[in-house]
Amino acid sequence: MTEAIKEHPKDYVPLAEKIAKANHDIGAIAKDGNNNFQRYSFQSEAAIKAAVQRVISENQFSIIPKFEIIEREQQPTKNRGVNNFVYVLGTFTITDGVETLTGSMPGAGADTGEKAVQKACTSAQKYFYKQLFNITDKDEDPDAQDSNPGGGYQKQQRTTKRQQPAPKKQTAPTKIFTDKELLDYTITDEHGEVKLVQVVSEAVAGNQESKATLHGLGGESKQAYAQIYKQQLYKKWLSGSESGGK
Repeated sequence: MTEAIKEHPKDYVPLAEKIAKANHDIGAIAKDGNNNFQRYSFQSEAAIKAAVQRVISENQFSIIPKFEIIEREQQPTKNRGVNNFVYVLGTFTITDGVETLTGSMPGAGADTGEKAVQKACTSAQKYFYKQLFNITDKDEDPDAQDSNPGGGYQKQQRTTKRQQPAPKKQTAPTKIFTDKELLDYTITDEHGEVKLVQVVSEAVAGNQESKATLHGLGGESKQAYAQIYKQQLYKKWLSGSESGGK
C-alpha cells in the first residue's frame, strides 16, 4: 500500500486511525445470498457495499476504485457456446482529502454472456473491502477452528525404547483416471450422492462444507480429487453446467 500526505490541518485525525475505527465499527456481515446450484451461501456485494459505505461516511473518507484487465480467456461449453473468463487488477485509492493510501486486489469473473468483466471487478472490490475491514460472517474469528476434521497441531511425544513409532501405513498405488471418469466420479456426503467435480468446484468457490468434505476423502476418492484439481476439470464442469442452466 502506498501513501501520499499533505499538510495536516488543526485537530486532524490521521487516515490510518479513521480506517482503524471504521474497521472496528463495521462488525460482522451475515451471509444474505445463496447459490442454490453450487450449494453455498455468501455475503452479497450489496450487503458489503452498504456496510462499507456506512462506516467510511461516518469516518469521513472515501475509496475510489480503478480496474485494469490483466488477462482474458475463453473456454467452450457443452452446448457449443463460449464461457468468457476475465482477470483484473483493482487499484483502490483511500483518501480523506489530506492523506491518501493506495491498495490493490486481483479479481476474476466468468460468464457465458457479456458480464465477465463486471463480475471480475465486483470480485476485486468485494474482497478488497473484506481484507481492508476484516469483514467476516460472524463475530468470532473464522480461522479459530481448524478446517481439518481430525484437528490441528498435536504435541509430539518423545520416543523411548518401550514406545516405538507406529509403522507407516501402506499407500495404495496411484490410479490414473480418464477425464470422463473424473467428470462422472461420484461420492456420498451428508446430502447424498454428488459428483466429486462439483464438490471441488464448490470448494474452490469458498464453500467451507465442501472443503471439509474434500479433507475427509481417502483412497481412490482422494486420488480422483487430486487429479480433478490438478487438471482444473472443475472449470470444464462449471462451464458446461452454467451454459446448461441458461
